[in-house]
Amino acid sequence: MKKKKFFLSLGLIVCSLLTGCGKQTETAGVTNAQAQAKDAAVEYQWNFVKKTTGIDDLKQECDEKGELTKLEYETPNYPVNPEETVTKEMWVYTPYGYDPAKEYNILYLMHGGGESEIYWLAGERWGPTTRNVLDNMIKNKVCDPFIVVTPTFNPATEMDIDNAEGAEDLTYVFADELRNQVVPTVESQFSTYADGDVSEENLIATRDHRAFAGFSMGSMTSIHCSLMKNVDMFSWVGSYSGAKTNVEDFKSSLESDEYKDYDIKFWYNGNGKGDIAHDEHDEFCHGVVEAMPERFVDGDNFAWVDIKDGSHAYQSWVVDLYNCMLVFFKE
Repeated sequence: MKKKKFFLSLGLIVCSLLTGCGKQTETAGVTNAQAQAKDAAVEYQWNFVKKTTGIDDLKQECDEKGELTKLEYETPNYPVNPEETVTKEMWVYTPYGYDPAKEYNILYLMHGGGESEIYWLAGERWGPTTRNVLDNMIKNKVCDPFIVVTPTFNPATEMDIDNAEGAEDLTYVFADELRNQVVPTVESQFSTYADGDVSEENLIATRDHRAFAGFSMGSMTSIHCSLMKNVDMFSWVGSYSGAKTNVEDFKSSLESDEYKDYDIKFWYNGNGKGDIAHDEHDEFCHGVVEAMPERFVDGDNFAWVDIKDGSHAYQSWVVDLYNCMLVFFKE
């Protein structure tokens, strides 16, 4: 079989967010009662932004700038050959006035398909805007100073991918790398509530100070890798523009003996009204709320936010990031 680079065409990635190119099918667990319930607007206590222009003032350059650091790490090449060790990169944002003697909450922020670890913070196109938003949020006390890490689910070497479903596998496979390499590497070098102790026991004990979020395939990763496979290490999750997950599979994972006793402090879900992934994401999320009322309560530890003028684009996702930080790490 001919080897192909992982970076698939945008069209293929976009199709992967739907239940099939050119069509949509009903998500498992959706009922008529649920469809009626989700149509009723929920009044949230948080002042979520619902327009792409809602945080334009925060996109301006700030005079209190955080710093950006590139971090290399060694990891098994999980998607291709776990017996092989490869070197990968991720980027770490530390807030203005970062003090190694203090403890910081930390957000792991994932890109979408066809993008890489540079997308959110280090890329020339959107990196400066994201950093400005983070700087201004912290300066304006929207949230406490926190650390942001942007890793990648992309494999470090070529792999065989013939269709969108093959790419989707990466949103599950990354779970081991996230748990065993990404989090320990970062939190052994930067000052978080783990306090340098990256044993599994301590990372579980400090889960309330750790979040994961992402857009598009990164949104799928937030569900597959942090909620379904590592919920013992993440209490806060943000999913922007996509789920592509079966309600029953999701429920089965969270109700397993391994994860049934871990509460989710907050699961934020955002999607643009004009986003191609809107309907399947919406149906999945409200299917979960209906199927798991003891774990997810809309307006308590769950929110669904429609970006009224939003689409499958950065302008929506940076608003979702802002919305997350209105809630994350606050109780």
